[in-house]
Amino acid sequence: MKYFLYWGCSLEGSGANFLVSLKPPCEALGIEFEEIADWNCCGASVSYAGANDLAIKVLNARNLAIAEANGGYDVVAPCSSCYIQMIKVNHEVQENPELLAQVNNCLAEGGLKYNGTVNVRHIQDVLFNDIGVEKIREKVVAPLNGLKVGGYVGCQSVRPYGEYDSVEKPVVQDRLLEALGAEAVPFPNKIKCCGSGIFLPEIDYCMELAKNILADAIDHGAELISSVCPMCAMNLEMYQDRINAAHGTDFDIPIVYLTQLMAVAFGMDLKKDAALNYNIIPPEKILQAAIHH
Repeated sequence: MKYFLYWGCSLEGSGANFLVSLKPPCEALGIEFEEIADWNCCGASVSYAGANDLAIKVLNARNLAIAEANGGYDVVAPCSSCYIQMIKVNHEVQENPELLAQVNNCLAEGGLKYNGTVNVRHIQDVLFNDIGVEKIREKVVAPLNGLKVGGYVGCQSVRPYGEYDSVEKPVVQDRLLEALGAEAVPFPNKIKCCGSGIFLPEIDYCMELAKNILADAIDHGAELISSVCPMCAMNLEMYQDRINAAHGTDFDIPIVYLTQLMAVAFGMDLKKDAALNYNIIPPEKILQAAIHH
């Protein structure tokens, strides 16, 4: 199965361990990725600062137009912020011919046109619906043996369209975790926002949001937290020390990507394939205990 991979800016920087750990387990499952040639930023970061709405639409439509002109494979956007920007624009131009014409008027300056025929997919959607939990389970050689994982969904990976999972009661990440041998820990705050891109300008408010997510997962038994969003992973991991200092907590819980857990469960190299050495809070001890349990 072939897809265009749009990894965006974060997976080349703060979320590099997401990109590194994404490719080996997906290749083992028969997924073939092709990078969108000459892709551009989706505009997620500047959208928080009130960027021109049409400019954001054109940025995303340009990536979709390139994909459409070069095979039209489904576009997989692992980063939840990229995913929500791209799928939102795709819906809007598919449903509004006047907007599509306006966008295409801008794209024409670069010799491009978008007809609205490309599908935008989240990596969880592809893993759950195209590959399936049974095939994933078959690839597991180092099961996570009941490791209690809080699968943090966040506010973007299933919203607003809920195309592959429930918006209010998402279960896809939990089913994928269970296929790896882990115990998916339910916790109400798994769909709450972590603060995302406003963390720095509103740090006190956002630290409260992150504190509530971390505490809820731990209170429900989580030994580590998995994520599918580089912004969420960064906010929940990087700021634990500051949250502890501000709120008197003692958080020290690893935050890992779902794909890192897949690489570990598939018996792959913990550094080269799972990229665990990229993590700020080391997860190796907990994971080693699980796979050797």
